[in-house]
Amino acid sequence: MNLNQLYYFKKLAELQHYTKAAQELYISQPSLSFAISSLEKELDIGLFRKKGRNVVLTKYGEEFYTYVRASLTELDKGIQSIKNISNLQTGSIDIGYIPTLAGDFVPKAIRGFITSFQTQTNFNLFHGMSLEIIDGVKEGKYHLGFCSKTENEPDLVFLPMLYQEIVVITQVNHELATKESITMSEIIDYPLITYRQTLPIGKMIMNLFHEQNLKPTISHALDDEISIGGLVSEDFGIAIVANTPLLRQFKIAMIPLDTRLDSRIVYLTYNTNQYQTQAVQTFIDFMVTQQKIIPHIC
Repeated sequence: MNLNQLYYFKKLAELQHYTKAAQELYISQPSLSFAISSLEKELDIGLFRKKGRNVVLTKYGEEFYTYVRASLTELDKGIQSIKNISNLQTGSIDIGYIPTLAGDFVPKAIRGFITSFQTQTNFNLFHGMSLEIIDGVKEGKYHLGFCSKTENEPDLVFLPMLYQEIVVITQVNHELATKESITMSEIIDYPLITYRQTLPIGKMIMNLFHEQNLKPTISHALDDEISIGGLVSEDFGIAIVANTPLLRQFKIAMIPLDTRLDSRIVYLTYNTNQYQTQAVQTFIDFMVTQQKIIPHIC
């Protein structure tokens, strides 16, 4: 028994005429007769009986038709649903991204994509830390991610999208607030607020200190710019942080960091082992060609 036989059976049951059914199925009448005969032989039961020039279902055929119609209806729904998901106009894209992109970059990118392609693509958005996003892309939870880059991920592609300047932030009346730029050695004696070292950006910042044989006093290690900016504004210490729109809500001073690390790169990442639908691939191409932001955002 195969799927074609079931579709042929359903069509013949509805039209009750071999010639008409064969014409609508775009097959020959002998091919239809052979398929129905094979199906009856496999089931070891008669599904149709002659009635004049037509055929009608036997009582066994009527019962079988109930199941076949329900099954093929659900199958057709599933096929259409999958086609809708993969289609550029009606597809769906799941994106994970770091919170700093929520206010401007991601919404603008989506609006630009929808406007450019006149599409009704549905975007499902999730935010989290970079490592969470990377795990989500690896596991197939997200089609795409916007996050920092990590090493030793051979299945992931990382495409640079935008730069976020690395700066020192202090309370507005802090003694360092008026400096035009600042070095790592100048901040070593102050309580430092920064990212957790489990985060790629946290590791990156701590490596800068290690390269200069400096050991900062970490007063707080946090996950995001809102948490860091809030503590700095209340004078819990100074911080090294990525300059993102999330810091605009705080009354703080921002000083450029005089070091080789002048920015954090945010990447678009996807899994080469995962099938990319038309909608997803088109969005990737759109981001690479039209939405890459250089140099810094603030």
